[in-house]
Amino acid sequence: MELTSSQIIELINSNVLPNDIKHSFIYWYKKIIRQGEDIRIGPQIITMPFEGMIVFVDLAPHANWAHPCLYLLINIRSLDVKIIEASFPLSIEQSDDNYTIILRFGQILSN
Repeated sequence: MELTSSQIIELINSNVLPNDIKHSFIYWYKKIIRQGEDIRIGPQIITMPFEGMIVFVDLAPHANWAHPCLYLLINIRSLDVKIIEASFPLSIEQSDDNYTIILRFGQILSN
């Protein structure tokens, strides 16, 4: 199932506090991650609990390394969301075409 940016934004609004959205950069990693695949988040490795996508919420975009952030793991079939609290960004190349900023300080940037 392919999700739209409108669906992703709705899930963000339902799972992240409004004040956090207004102060964050929020990225959508559009590549589908298979259930059981390992995801590296800084020194931490988590296993994707279902087939899904990732939204990264940088709660302190002007801070240096290792600060609070959130990951929304989105089940592409049920649209259920698992939230992971972390301190590091995804270990992927930001030049990856699947990785895009969708909200900056609450303003929609990607459709």
